[in-house]
Amino acid sequence: MNLVRKVCEGQGMRICPALLAVGIGLCGALMLLPERAGASGGVSSLERLRLPEGALRERMADRLWLHGMPAQVWVFDAPQSPSALARTLATQQPALADLHVLPGQLILSGRVGDERWVAQLENAGADRTVGSLSAISVRAAPSAHLPGWLPKGARVRTDVAVMESGVKVSDRIWQYALPPQKLAELLDAALRRTGWMPQGDPDREGAAMAASAVTAGRGASSAGAGQWWARERERMKLWLVPVEGGSGLRALGWAP
Repeated sequence: MNLVRKVCEGQGMRICPALLAVGIGLCGALMLLPERAGASGGVSSLERLRLPEGALRERMADRLWLHGMPAQVWVFDAPQSPSALARTLATQQPALADLHVLPGQLILSGRVGDERWVAQLENAGADRTVGSLSAISVRAAPSAHLPGWLPKGARVRTDVAVMESGVKVSDRIWQYALPPQKLAELLDAALRRTGWMPQGDPDREGAAMAASAVTAGRGASSAGAGQWWARERERMKLWLVPVEGGSGLRALGWAP
């Protein structure tokens, strides 16, 4: 998760912050927690999980995908401590038996039928917990694919997308062994080859990406400014940062 934090920090633009936060947590939970056979009994849908009296709960987005797999996510604010809420949830669904403890946060997970359930519980003060309840289909075939403009050698770190009011918003992060300046050159060529154009003057914007990559290679925080690209009705903003001798690339996109 260090890469995700570094790629996102310092960026003045914060579109769909809940989307990224939930996606990062789900990716972490799926990587850290073991997959076990589901327990029998208990509630069979997230909607039937009861939260303490006075809790607020809201479904996130019309549709949501994690690494191309369909998911449903509910965010909540509950008047109960994370440990007490974890017991409340596990009592209703015994399959939530995998527990991972992080600073200020508990993550429960387990398989319920054909879904992997994840409960993220974050301490928000005295007897208060905020977090999310998520269900990811484990039998659905992932629909995610690497975009044609992405240079080879990418390692996927996060891939989250939501459909809201007819617009698909995606937030993806990849890691490369290449330094930012070299990756910026490859990106610029690949984006133009696949029909993407930088918004504004192409020559000035292309030079801006290279200059930003050089700055990133020196470790300057201004590398977080990002650059806008457009193709027909699609829009995308890219960020490059140096990470562990290589690069981190974040793409935040909008498509009707």
